[in-house]
Amino acid sequence: MPALPLLKNPKSYVACTQDLHADADARDYWITLFEHHLDALATLPVGQRQFQHLDGYRAFAEDYLAGLDALRDAPQSWNELTVLALTQYRDQLLRQYGFNDPFHDLKQRENDRALAELPAVLHEIDQSNFETLPERMARGLFAGNLFDMGSHAAIAAFEKAGDGFAAACERVKSRPWPFDGLDDWCDRFLTGKYDKCLFFVDNAGPDILLGVLPFCRWLLESAVEVVLAANGTPSLNDITVDELHALLDRVGQIDATLRDHVRTRQLRVVESGCTSPLIDLRHLTDACCAEARDANLLVLEGMGRAVESNFHTAFAVDCLKIALVKDEMVARSIGVELFDPIFRFDADDEEGLE
Repeated sequence: MPALPLLKNPKSYVACTQDLHADADARDYWITLFEHHLDALATLPVGQRQFQHLDGYRAFAEDYLAGLDALRDAPQSWNELTVLALTQYRDQLLRQYGFNDPFHDLKQRENDRALAELPAVLHEIDQSNFETLPERMARGLFAGNLFDMGSHAAIAAFEKAGDGFAAACERVKSRPWPFDGLDDWCDRFLTGKYDKCLFFVDNAGPDILLGVLPFCRWLLESAVEVVLAANGTPSLNDITVDELHALLDRVGQIDATLRDHVRTRQLRVVESGCTSPLIDLRHLTDACCAEARDANLLVLEGMGRAVESNFHTAFAVDCLKIALVKDEMVARSIGVELFDPIFRFDADDEEGLE
């Protein structure tokens, strides 16, 4: 699979800079977190049952924990040991036991809930004035990104957030954010610099529907073509390319603007080649790389894509790295606090925020 042609230094590119072979404390933290993540997996809704009650779950859980225990004792048994490798281990083992998409029912439920809120969210955006709109868009991205079933802190916060998306936006921390390139990026955006955006999306539910699509709608109304790059295979509650196609059909029944942009292919979907919440930009699909070649704005959204992998990656075009930080170790790695918003703008002329 080819590498993203927008990488500035493809020969020296490393997706995950935290080497868990070299950092014993970080290795213990992440192995423990992946062990505890089994608790969230166990209670997933699957039809009228929980995942832990399905045939094969117990065998999967025992194999999964045994593998992590063996890794703790012999970390050198893995040639590459990163958070990305741990996510791939979990997902491959789930598929080995016949669980291709255990989060399917949860994703569908949250898609339905978010679709019900979408008209009100778009109406509120359409009523926003020019001065407040950029921050409103950014806060929507952060609030939507809270729906992340790979983070214990996010799971707990999301379960408590029963009062709707508007309230979630209000709870986003006030500016200035630790990495706050919103004003600089807006100045750039308003010059009309951008023709095409390649946007690597993250989660189903409110993330894609109430955060990402309204932001993309804003770009589209400013004559920026938008290509959404999504996983081809399921991983946690990440939206897949097939799910996103179906979801855009449902969105088109709600919003004529997005429907028209889909019809004219100004808004379209491509499979990224990614199989994890993190992304290695050396292994993408030919179609994704073809879409990237004439893009002049790149967006990496979500903690896995924008921070855990690729936070320090330089690109040959303007890049936005947007996420809500939902893990203590990830927060420490970039010097921020839990639930801090990240809106990092790296300009291709190297004048972006560092």
